Amino acid sequence: MSASSVAVIADVIRSRSFSDRSSLQKEVEELLQAVQAAFPAVRSFSPTVGDELQAVYATRNQALAATLYAGLLQGEGPQLRFGLGEGTTYPVDSSASQSVEDGPGWWRARQAIEELEEIQSRSPQLRSRFISAVPAEDAVVNAYLLARDHICAGFTERTRSYAVGVLEGRSQKEIAAEIGVSQSAVSQSLRGSGAASLIAGLKELTSAAEQEPA
Repeated sequence: MSASSVAVIADVIRSRSFSDRSSLQKEVEELLQAVQAAFPAVRSFSPTVGDELQAVYATRNQALAATLYAGLLQGEGPQLRFGLGEGTTYPVDSSASQSVEDGPGWWRARQAIEELEEIQSRSPQLRSRFISAVPAEDAVVNAYLLARDHICAGFTERTRSYAVGVLEGRSQKEIAAEIGVSQSAVSQSLRGSGAASLIAGLKELTSAAEQEPA
């Protein structure tokens, strides 16, 4: 892929603390398969080495939506951090593997993961970091991610399920009927928890990107 896209590296936090690495890998892969089903990537998440998986999304905002969805789904299970790198990605000829890739997108995604590891010592609830070739853009997106991840950390299981439903495109009425509560209960939870504002913020970023000149 030569066009600019967003490379995403998913890294399991404190993976060495899990005694059953096979079960951990299976749980993480199932989570990311659910993310792929809801937010299809150009290149689906696939394991690379150790506790990492990688994917490529066509746009920044598709990657932001997918990582928000992943954060809501993981709940109390294994926690992932995501490095997002905007830029070109391309395959590298290799006689040993058919899946070797390189490019600025991957370099920036790796840098984002490394920065996350350092920032988490001060902001342990941060789960996502974005790097592109435009520092001013990065600052806006990372300010959103810092607030997003902090707010998500305080969600109850029920609030997470409501937010998942909204991201999947269901109405509050539909979500309420599925769970067996009133629509007002869903609305109050989304607004009171900050979930509605997070989703609205993502829409604002997406709208702004769509209005930028090509």
